[in-house]
Amino acid sequence: MRSAVSESSGQAALHKALKFPDLFAVATGAMVSSGLFVLPGLAYYYAGPAAIAAYVLAGILILPALFSKAELTTAMPKAGGDYYFIDRSLGHMAGTIAGIAAWVSLSIKTAFAFVGIRVFLDVLVPGVDSLLITMVALVLFTSLNLRGASHAGKAQVFMVTGLLLILLIFSVMGNLHTTVTRMTPFAPGGIKGILEATALIFVAFGGLTKAASVAEEAANPKRDIPLSMMVSLAVVTFLYFTSVMVCVGTLDGSVLASSMTPLSDAAKTFAGNPGFIVLALAAVFAFLSTANAGIMASARFPLAMSRDRLIPSMVGRIGSKRGTPWFSIVLTSLFIGAMLFLDFVRLVKMASAMQIFLFMLTSIVVIVMRESRIHTYRPSFKSPLYPWMQIVGSATMFMLLVMIGIEALIACSAVVLGGSIWYFLYSRKRVERDSALLHLAARIFPRELKRRNESITRELKKVLMERDVITEDRFDKLVLESDIIDIEESLELEEFLKLIAGRIAPALEMNADELFVLLLEREKTSPTALRPGLAIPHIIIPGTGKFTVNLARCKGGVNFGEATKPVHIVFVLAGTMDERNFHLKALMAIAEITTASGFDDYWMKCHSVQGLRDLVLLSKRRREV
Repeated sequence: MRSAVSESSGQAALHKALKFPDLFAVATGAMVSSGLFVLPGLAYYYAGPAAIAAYVLAGILILPALFSKAELTTAMPKAGGDYYFIDRSLGHMAGTIAGIAAWVSLSIKTAFAFVGIRVFLDVLVPGVDSLLITMVALVLFTSLNLRGASHAGKAQVFMVTGLLLILLIFSVMGNLHTTVTRMTPFAPGGIKGILEATALIFVAFGGLTKAASVAEEAANPKRDIPLSMMVSLAVVTFLYFTSVMVCVGTLDGSVLASSMTPLSDAAKTFAGNPGFIVLALAAVFAFLSTANAGIMASARFPLAMSRDRLIPSMVGRIGSKRGTPWFSIVLTSLFIGAMLFLDFVRLVKMASAMQIFLFMLTSIVVIVMRESRIHTYRPSFKSPLYPWMQIVGSATMFMLLVMIGIEALIACSAVVLGGSIWYFLYSRKRVERDSALLHLAARIFPRELKRRNESITRELKKVLMERDVITEDRFDKLVLESDIIDIEESLELEEFLKLIAGRIAPALEMNADELFVLLLEREKTSPTALRPGLAIPHIIIPGTGKFTVNLARCKGGVNFGEATKPVHIVFVLAGTMDERNFHLKALMAIAEITTASGFDDYWMKCHSVQGLRDLVLLSKRRREV
């Protein structure tokens, strides 16, 4: 039996403990690992000295995905990141595929970290059982994440701070010893070689948006998610550029092209064995930070999918004491452990292909969400240069996907096919929910298509209330109960007041004609048109313990008098004398709501009565708890 169930129905809440330093450390630590300590050698193999340009190009090409994901995350700060955005915009089948792809991609990238630990342990401590130590590290980080996101976040900040300091020293000292002659010819493989290297190392930047997958645990997602991703990209791109330049400028091409420890080898050329050891230890720290961030972020995808019944609900179990998705964390760690036995280069290409595929979908999602015009889609950060940023981003991601190689494309196709099969065999019969794509289709073909429900609108409204920490007060409850009138034609004042009196009379248990007289006398003695386009008729009625708030939109305008412009926004207040204090509070609330930037435009563009109600309920104002 199908059911439209809220994604959070019956689920324990995640703790909102992550702040800017934690989120910055999650994104940065996820990038500064194999992408810097291992991949420069592979990039040099394809592009020669132009590997430097490949890293910078990858940092530029990820900008559309960064801006798109920052917008989506501030509008929907929920666990699951890519999965959640794609599911709510493109539907459950796309969401199932995206969720599996995102989980596999980030889990594989996390597996890189543990493979990297093995590589450097073998170099630092020859003869040690590096596989055993790696598995122990996996268990330790799994335990750390089971304790809670705040503990994992603090450990991440510590590791990333030390790592950035070491890399900064390496870049400064190393650039004093680079040789320009090692950088010629700069691009022996031409543009093709640069693009192949860019596609290969793109996974190095995949960790940038890991902050989005833990957004539900962010204390202030509206500010900290976009800021952490942008600062992280700037810092890491600079370190990639300077560090790879040191490798290219200090190592022979043949050595660099085959090196699995390029930064350590480069440090050895100007700082001897101590330099090699310090950078090797820094690499281990980098891999540890990636492992920690990877388990934290990857585990949120199965959690989000289980909430939506796309996979069994047991996967989304959250510990009541720690507030962590323990089952998902354990499942993810087991999958990562299995990946440790696969070929490293193939893993890199597979993860890059799936990451590029997801970035391409993310750009498409922003277009769908904006053009669907769902009134509860309200990102606090909006991507610049829309829609060209998203169009260019999708096109470049497709180009990189083609360049990545046939094996990676086959692996990516296998995930898409597997996700589709799982959807039809398991997920489809369990969940039915509205999506932004259906809203967009209904806009384009209004006669042929009818929206089945407004679940996506309601869900995004709930997300916004959680994001902005909106707690309903008495005024909100009255708006929820109010009779909202939406009028297309223009009206004279008396016509409008008669209509209003007839609609609110039953709730006040009064005669409609008596209410009309009170409203009309109020306008004659003291007009309530407060500014162009807005009027707030408010009256005192007989009796005790009564108060109502009612809203009206008149697209054609109400004529409140020759001296005023037509009124399109009307709040009608009616209450007894004993409610005088609340009467004043309601007027203050309306003043805050209607003076917000862009309120009048939003009011006129709302597509439904529910949209008008939500516009008021989701407004930013002081609320009484």
